[in-house]
Amino acid sequence: MIYLTDGSFEGILTAVFEAYANKVEPEAIISKDVFQTSLLSEVKEVDTDIEKSDRVYKAIVEKIAEEAMETLYRAYLTEDPDVGTYIYRYIKIGLKIGRKTVSYLQNPDILKVHDLSHKVIAEMHLFLGILRFKKLKNGIFYAHIEPDNNITMLISSHFVDRLSDQPWIIHDARRDVYALYDTNQVVFSREHIAIPEDGLDEQFELLWKRYFKTIAIESRKNLRAQKQFMPRRYWKNLVEKQG
Repeated sequence: MIYLTDGSFEGILTAVFEAYANKVEPEAIISKDVFQTSLLSEVKEVDTDIEKSDRVYKAIVEKIAEEAMETLYRAYLTEDPDVGTYIYRYIKIGLKIGRKTVSYLQNPDILKVHDLSHKVIAEMHLFLGILRFKKLKNGIFYAHIEPDNNITMLISSHFVDRLSDQPWIIHDARRDVYALYDTNQVVFSREHIAIPEDGLDEQFELLWKRYFKTIAIESRKNLRAQKQFMPRRYWKNLVEKQG
């Protein structure tokens, strides 16, 4: 059985739930975006279900460890096409042996997830040291990055503290993801923003103000899109989710 997900972390946890509920060992858990048709395996498309993914989340934290959940999420951020399968195997072992899973590195499935997680940690620390902003003509600071892993959300909280009194944009050009900070909150967007070579012009300033005003409107909030950046369990740690 191959389980196809929407590529989100919660989608992977939903597939893990389905594998246990159906008592069918998955050959793979992969995103629909990277799946290539298989004539040798049965394929099941899994719709992301928050309740089911939350139950898996709770089981991981309670029966394995919070540290295990953090490790799994960082591994997910590598965007390895097989990461869903790795996560399933890690959880399966973890539910059997409990907390010692996090140090059970002699097992190749545990080691694989551990190594993926450390790739993200290493790159995150690298970018905290090398990321440089340039000041645009209207005073907004802009940084262009192309990381191997999807670390934009992880590094943003550091710059909220470091540049708390300055509006800034971190643009992951590889994924066309933007972290936008207006000195009060950070929002994450996949809507393309054109940055003129000589800096942001007045038209962009209006867009900036309109964007932050729009996201505050309840009816315009796109919770599904937000969960593509970070599962809701992690929202309590985000600046824009406070209050």
